[in-house]
Amino acid sequence: MLELKLNSKKTIKLNTSSRVFVPTQTTHYLLSAIKDNIDKKKKLDVIDMGCGNGVLGISLLKIFNNINKMIFTDISVESLRDCEKNMKKNNLKKKSYELIISNVFQKISSQKFDVIINDISGISELVAKISPWFNKVSCESGKNGTKLTMNFLKKYKKYLKKKGKVFFPIISLCNEKIIFNYLKKNNIKHSVILEKNWPMPKSMIKHKNLLKKFKTKGYINFKEQFGLLIANTKIIYLY
Repeated sequence: MLELKLNSKKTIKLNTSSRVFVPTQTTHYLLSAIKDNIDKKKKLDVIDMGCGNGVLGISLLKIFNNINKMIFTDISVESLRDCEKNMKKNNLKKKSYELIISNVFQKISSQKFDVIINDISGISELVAKISPWFNKVSCESGKNGTKLTMNFLKKYKKYLKKKGKVFFPIISLCNEKIIFNYLKKNNIKHSVILEKNWPMPKSMIKHKNLLKKFKTKGYINFKEQFGLLIANTKIIYLY
């Protein structure tokens, strides 16, 4: 059981099965950035992509009353089961929502959204295999970690309403240059609205030499400081 404090008055409780991705600090950064930049008055149709146990979408539904509909998508059936259970656990079963099994936009119809949240795996699958984050959880993001993010970026405009907003993280445990170069080359307006450095779990230190090899190959980037391996997360806003 996970418990997340949203503000001084609101808290959510979440169940997560063993094969469902457990929210990390990046998820908290993403939620913080969205809360500060989402339209608080207009009725919103929102899609939470790579929803996992539903932490982002459920948090937003608890905080904001102007969300008209929330679509939760994930490639994992187990994730969507947990998400639906957590909707009910947090007394949101009467809210308008839909659960869709989808690989990025694969199963999304012609719907358009005011807010698109992309929290799909964005680190090198080589790192995922040795990390504590993806225990029993699939990660098919490619050696440089950009496969799913690039798939998303090539298709998102079709599903975004006029003046809609997109939020997603870029983690330095991928080749972030590929993503930023694509945004620049295609004149996609974007800004970094939050940036944080964070220490990798101590269990990753035993893999330091392997991680250095991945860094040398250009798959990932990180720093070493005070005996720790330091990664970086940037929250990107497309508009």
